[in-house]
Amino acid sequence: MNKTPLRMEDSHAGPVCVLSIGGRIDSGNAEDLLNRLNGLLSLGEKTILLDFKEVLYLTSAAFRVLLVATDEAERNSARVVLCGLAGQVLELFEMGGLLEAFTVHGSREDALAKL
Repeated sequence: MNKTPLRMEDSHAGPVCVLSIGGRIDSGNAEDLLNRLNGLLSLGEKTILLDFKEVLYLTSAAFRVLLVATDEAERNSARVVLCGLAGQVLELFEMGGLLEAFTVHGSREDALAKL
């Protein structure tokens, strides 16, 4: 499969590491996301907020990465939180019954106010 570019940019809002993601997350680039998340965890980040506002589409490979990263975070006394799920991306989480598997906030602002 061709590798689809995935935009990832991290920043900090207080103690929270915000990783903004853009594009499609599929089997061609999901491993890049996992590597980035594992890198942040290995640097000692304790709260990682994944902002999906600019994610256009995701496949089961993305769900696998999110589940693996969440488990890894828990093993490191950290947590991965999601925000910005909308449109087709939100529908895929709903159809897969995965909203309950993650901590999800409507927007970055809402998440940061509660973290």
